[in-house]
Amino acid sequence: MRHHSSTDQVKADILSIFKTLTDTEREIRQRNEARRLRQARQTIEERREQKRLQQELSDGWDLEEIH
Repeated sequence: MRHHSSTDQVKADILSIFKTLTDTEREIRQRNEARRLRQARQTIEERREQKRLQQELSDGWDLEEIH
């Protein structure tokens, strides 16, 4: 009977390790996705700001309005 409880303990240990690995992989995927989305938002905001500044410069330097 002792062999059976030892086997059960090994099974429980393996399941625990597998769960820990699975949880860790999920957390890594979530962090990577959050990082990717944050970078995408930052890129969009930078592009919007660049367009806004270009428009302001274009509006402020329109030579036809000076004449």
